[in-house]
Amino acid sequence: MSKWLIALLLFVALQYTGKLYAQQSGRLDKPVTIHLKPDSLISALLKLQQKAGTSFSFNPDLLRKYQIKEITVVRTPLRDVMLALLNGTPLSFALVGNDIVITEVKLSKRTVHGHVVDRANGEVLIGATVFIPELKSGVLTNQYGFYALNISEGVYELSVSNLGYQTKKIPLKLTADYQLEVELSVEANNLAEVQIRQPVTPDPLMLNEQSYTPRQLRHIPYYAGEPDALKALQMQNGIKAISEGSSGLFIRGGNSDQNLILLDEAVIYNPSHLYGLVSVFNPDAINSVQVYKDFMPTNFGGRLSSVIENRMAEGNNKEFHVSGGVNLMSARLAAEGPIVKDKSSFIVAFRRSLLDVFHSKFKLFNPSSVYYDINAKVNYKLDTKNNLFYSVYGGQDHLLSDNSFANNWGNITSTLRWNHLFNSRLFMNLSAIYSNYSNLLDLNADTLSTKSQWRTGVKDLTLKADYTYYNTPDNLIKFGLISVYHRFIPGETNNSINDELNIAKDRSLESALYYNQQISVGRHWEFNYGLRLGLFKNAEERLDIFDPSGNRVQQEDKQTYFNPEPRLNISYLLAPKQRFSITYNRSYQYLQLIQNSTLAFSSLEPWIPASRTIRPQHIDYFSGGYWYVQDGYSLSASGYLKKLYHQLDLAGHAQIIQNPDIRSQLETGNSTASGLELELKRTGTKLNATVAYTYARVFRTIAGINEGQRFAANYDIPHELKVTAAYNITKKLSVQSFFTYSTGRPLTLPVGYYQHDGINVPIFEGRNTFRFPNFSRLDISGQYQLSSRISKKRMFNSMISAGVYNLYNRKNPLYYHLSTDSSQPQSSSLEYAFGIYPWIAYSFKI
Repeated sequence: MSKWLIALLLFVALQYTGKLYAQQSGRLDKPVTIHLKPDSLISALLKLQQKAGTSFSFNPDLLRKYQIKEITVVRTPLRDVMLALLNGTPLSFALVGNDIVITEVKLSKRTVHGHVVDRANGEVLIGATVFIPELKSGVLTNQYGFYALNISEGVYELSVSNLGYQTKKIPLKLTADYQLEVELSVEANNLAEVQIRQPVTPDPLMLNEQSYTPRQLRHIPYYAGEPDALKALQMQNGIKAISEGSSGLFIRGGNSDQNLILLDEAVIYNPSHLYGLVSVFNPDAINSVQVYKDFMPTNFGGRLSSVIENRMAEGNNKEFHVSGGVNLMSARLAAEGPIVKDKSSFIVAFRRSLLDVFHSKFKLFNPSSVYYDINAKVNYKLDTKNNLFYSVYGGQDHLLSDNSFANNWGNITSTLRWNHLFNSRLFMNLSAIYSNYSNLLDLNADTLSTKSQWRTGVKDLTLKADYTYYNTPDNLIKFGLISVYHRFIPGETNNSINDELNIAKDRSLESALYYNQQISVGRHWEFNYGLRLGLFKNAEERLDIFDPSGNRVQQEDKQTYFNPEPRLNISYLLAPKQRFSITYNRSYQYLQLIQNSTLAFSSLEPWIPASRTIRPQHIDYFSGGYWYVQDGYSLSASGYLKKLYHQLDLAGHAQIIQNPDIRSQLETGNSTASGLELELKRTGTKLNATVAYTYARVFRTIAGINEGQRFAANYDIPHELKVTAAYNITKKLSVQSFFTYSTGRPLTLPVGYYQHDGINVPIFEGRNTFRFPNFSRLDISGQYQLSSRISKKRMFNSMISAGVYNLYNRKNPLYYHLSTDSSQPQSSSLEYAFGIYPWIAYSFKI
């Protein structure tokens, strides 16, 4: 009897268990009819839960980053609906009791990597966005167009975009590491590319630098119609020019020598032609310009205020082209094309001034003055993991004055780079760089007798290795090392046995190790931080040691400096379209330019290094900013405070030329710079406009100058307003304008005179106690594009540009002229810069 009872109970239990299992598994087979719009995964699950009458269990933090596409199902099993919702994510589900539990499956990580290039010419696109909408993650291409995304296996849609190009969406099934080379096509007649902009990033509010392209540079009003990267920078908020026509950049309270200006990684020590009327950067040879004026990544060092990185174009690797242009300032011609199609290319660009042709008259030099420059670059793709690049630049100015002075200066650079991919996530760039800046002043250029010439210069040899490790889309690591060997000629009499007036030469070694990491935490926080360890060793020759026979003994004063440079930027997204950011930089600068403060136009300024008697400059930089973006409008407000230490200034009225004791006449002190920058920008298909205002002050306190009392720096310009506008009238016709108004810069004027040997000798009291009159100017320009077919595969594209510089003929001050002739009235008179100047320019590409 007991056996039958046990068997009956077992049968009942089995029957009940089977029904329970069937009931539970039946939950996943329940038919569902539902329409889900694109939304967050969490929101979709809550709607499905209500519709299906079941319960979901999940960790909200795990699912928060996932989005769904639109889904419509009719009487579809719940199991299939869940599979559709979780497709492309590392999520799975299981029925546990009465709940459907959603968990994350730890899938293997895979990497998709490659380059983003222009489809028409093969040029790499720097700062292009590679983005995965499903994960809300992405990266920017680096300075070589390379990207890498390390993500879980799965099915995704890759979105690749860049300003002025058509966005490309690529289906991606990632089951193994995969190399994907992406080509983007240019959007035709897109006015958005006219505007200088902040870079497009995976999150457009996470911004640390500004980017510029050749197309943007061509659609800005310039003096004489000469497109110019540095002049375009001077039109931006927080970047000042202290005099009309100068290429000097004074960025957020920094001096002009505190900007690291690079051309294909080579330092440009003097970026100006014609004392600053034109920069050395030929628009036909530029791929991109990137500017860092707030947070400075640790891979950059040696300057306090900013980094301006110019990348030379690599040349079309698909077909041959010739381009060029002419305006009232210069003529230029460039050729580019493939050496081996899709594998190797070249570009050569030449530019020469036309001042001597048009006999243009300027106050600082006569019409016979000329300048020229040449750029050349070749590249070769060895295989999928190795690329070689070699570029050279050479530029020269020959300026004559009406009083028999001549000034010749120029830059020569050479860069050899090797890009190597160790694996899909570790990228390396190895560079060998040469830079040579020389400057020669001829004091009696119009004579054939013994010439009096004064020469300055700097030569650099650089080796550097930069590594980028793409850990995850939210974790980017950069590290590397750099070493630069400098040779300085602060000043010497050229071709002369007598060296009594020479300034002692220097040899220096500047090296650094750096580490930088960029991490995103959740959807709101981004941390960008790093450390740079700098080492500087200098050897300065001694010119005052002689043996008993009167022969000079070769001996050097040596000094070593070692300094850590921490950097930090924290960004917080207050809302999807609002961002707040704070920054701290500690930077050291071991080279400084000895400047004469009386004139903004000058090239004969020697570079000298830190030494036993001159300590390196350094800075503590603090800033905070707020950005808001909404429907084609953006608003930004930022403030900064700079504490600059060991700033140099010439004592009294010390001269630079033929002054062997100039180091002892340098006074050192501290500076404080602070400012507030406001900007409102509109971006649209027709009208683009920017209104920017800056209030900034810069003060110096230097013992031995102004009796040790605080005084305004030469570039202290408190108020500055800039307004830019561009309007696309038709697809071929566009117009632009630029207006600026600013406070006059400080200067030191005499408070009286006394006579000595028939000469008026000025009497000065205090440093920079006067100011130039306020500055303002309005420029307008327009472009009309022409296009005609000359063969089945070849177009002739050209553009006619015309404009008016200084439309209302404002007389802006250039410098003061002091009368020294005692027979003339004792006075100081203003010399003015350029008045109204209409211009016309033409450019073409075949």
